[in-house]
Amino acid sequence: MPQDFAKKKSAQPAQDTNRGSNLTWFLMGLAIGVFVSFLFYLWQFVPEDQAVAADKPTSDVIADKQVLEIDYDFYGMFPNAEVPIVEEYDQSGKKVIAEPNYAYLLQAGSFKAREDADRLRAKLILQGYEAVIKQVEQASGTWHRVIVGPYGSELELTRARNGLAEANIETIKLRVKR
Repeated sequence: MPQDFAKKKSAQPAQDTNRGSNLTWFLMGLAIGVFVSFLFYLWQFVPEDQAVAADKPTSDVIADKQVLEIDYDFYGMFPNAEVPIVEEYDQSGKKVIAEPNYAYLLQAGSFKAREDADRLRAKLILQGYEAVIKQVEQASGTWHRVIVGPYGSELELTRARNGLAEANIETIKLRVKR
């Protein structure tokens, strides 16, 4: 005899047994997540060994040693700054271009030994710069300074200084009266 399985009626209503089991799994996952987060927190903030901590200065010691005093010398420096006069006017009101009465030099090095100064001078001459050696007597002895220049304007000086910097030669800018 054929039986109809689609329309089977049960005598008792089905109870939801998954509801308690889902809540249990959620709470277990939450507890495991909190525990793993706590372990990560402890791993990140482990206290230092006492031997390592003893070698490091405390923040109070650092604060005492590194007291910075900022000296604002701009207010005294600005009024004393020299501004080059490029153009002037004579008695009749015509423009007169003022010629600067100073030139620029670059000191490329200062050596105790004359041979070291000669080597640097030769290197500069091969690169196309005018270089001379000046002897200077000081209390510590005789120094041989390698001087490049003279240059009549800041632009020429800057170009020469940049070229020497590309050749890994540090310079000091000197301004002398003509």
